[in-house]
Amino acid sequence: MKRSLHHTLLLLVSVTILSTPCYADLMDARRAISSGKGQEAIIELTRLAGNGEREAQYLLGELYAEGKLISQDYSRAMLALTLAIENGFTLAVPLQERIKEKINLLQLAALQEEIGALFQSGGPVKTVPQRTVYWLGERALNPIPFTDDERGEMARKVGKIHEEKLFSFTAAHTWYTLAEAFGTERAEKDRLRMELFIQPKSLTQSKEEAIKQYKRYLKQRHKMVEGKL
Repeated sequence: MKRSLHHTLLLLVSVTILSTPCYADLMDARRAISSGKGQEAIIELTRLAGNGEREAQYLLGELYAEGKLISQDYSRAMLALTLAIENGFTLAVPLQERIKEKINLLQLAALQEEIGALFQSGGPVKTVPQRTVYWLGERALNPIPFTDDERGEMARKVGKIHEEKLFSFTAAHTWYTLAEAFGTERAEKDRLRMELFIQPKSLTQSKEEAIKQYKRYLKQRHKMVEGKL
């Protein structure tokens, strides 16, 4: 009786998995890859990846990285692999690390901004403010040519998310301070407003963090000017 019940449960699990549309579509994409039908695989994987299917994101990144069945595109590969990793598919890490060396700072900046926006809107990844501020923060500190006002506004945007979504006033103060340092004058009012909500110790920590991040930015910019990035 127990053995029969065990087999019944296994059968039910198998039927459930095989009947899942996402699983079936992923298998179709894999068959297309095996058959050398790159365009067909890309269409199916792109659709699945856009719905947050992490294995599809990995396979999509792999196809763009290899450039065997489709045109090689390291930027798209990096985007797809990074999304897979953000969704918990750690097997994508080694390939992503190799691809990272093949894209330039301008491509990286576009990636940082796009992923930050995706974490705001959801879809390929869940809406997570903590990851939004990470990626947009990296974009703000990326040393590629970027007007001071644009860089400052990006830093201010990060501060706004910390303030309004995460209620982290100390972190918001840090980014408003950076925005002001980058030349965004209206960030001064934001910074002063945050100082009403944080303790002296937190204020000191915020200023130290802002200085640390600004020095990091200047160091990266110096390397870029010297052609070391």
